[in-house]
Formats: sequence, C-alpha cells, structure tokens
Amino acid sequence: MLKNLLILFMLVSSCVTIHGVGMMLGLRWLTRAWPRGEHHFSLPRTFWILIRVVFGLLLLHLLQITVWAWFYDSRGCFPSFDVSFYYSATSYSTVGYGDVIPPMPWRIFGAIEAVTGILMFGWSTGVLFSIVNHLQTHFFRAPTVFPPRRAP
Repeated sequence: MLKNLLILFMLVSSCVTIHGVGMMLGLRWLTRAWPRGEHHFSLPRTFWILIRVVFGLLLLHLLQITVWAWFYDSRGCFPSFDVSFYYSATSYSTVGYGDVIPPMPWRIFGAIEAVTGILMFGWSTGVLFSIVNHLQTHFFRAPTVFPPRRAP
C-alpha cells in the first residue's frame, strides 16, 4: 500500500509539474504576444489568442493523460498502449465509461487520476477565465465620455 501511495504521489506530482511549467511558459508567451501599448484588440486577434490558449491547455492535459497511460502500460494493466491511453483519458476527464477496467490492485489509480484531472481542469479554467476577463477588459474598453471630476 505504501508503495502505491508513493507511485500515486509521483504521478500527481508529474501532472502538477507539467501543468505548472506549461502555464508559466504559456503566460510568458502571452505577454510576448500582447502588443506593448496596444489597448484595443480586433475581434479576430482576440479569438486567435483564445484559440491558441485553449489548444495549449488541451496539449497540457493530453501530456498528463499520456503520463498516466504510460504508467498503466508499463505495469501491464491493459493489453496495449492504446487501451491504456483510452482508460487514462476517460479516468482523467471523469467520464469513466466502465467498458475498460484495470485489474483489482490498480483500480485506485483510476480514482486518483480522476481527482487529479478535476484539479487540473479547475486550474485551467481559472487561467482561461482570467485571460478571457483580461481580453474582454481591453476589447470592450469604452472611451471616456466625461472627464473625471475633480474634488472641490
């Protein structure tokens, strides 16, 4: 049991690392893609940024699913890597069809993978919300009609 907990700790840690490094690199890219001094984006440019952000997040999740699939495949839980990847994707996304079930000692790994997936999707949702909010602030920035009032 202790060995499985250590393995789970390593798998979850690798997911957090992949997601964290991906987020740092993605946000660094976003600050470079953001034009200096430009306060108003065109609609196509705004959507192009969002499309790239979403695909970047999707890539991070696919990498994490692949890490879990590699683990299942290396332990011989399933007959092929394809089945391992399928099981990992359904567990990570919490879909859990139940048509592929690992042997008894490995079933707890699917549950922990689902919890990890929920946390990573939540993290991605938070970052995406923040980026969309920032883009909306700049896209819908209305010109000031009235100058600010001065205190008497």
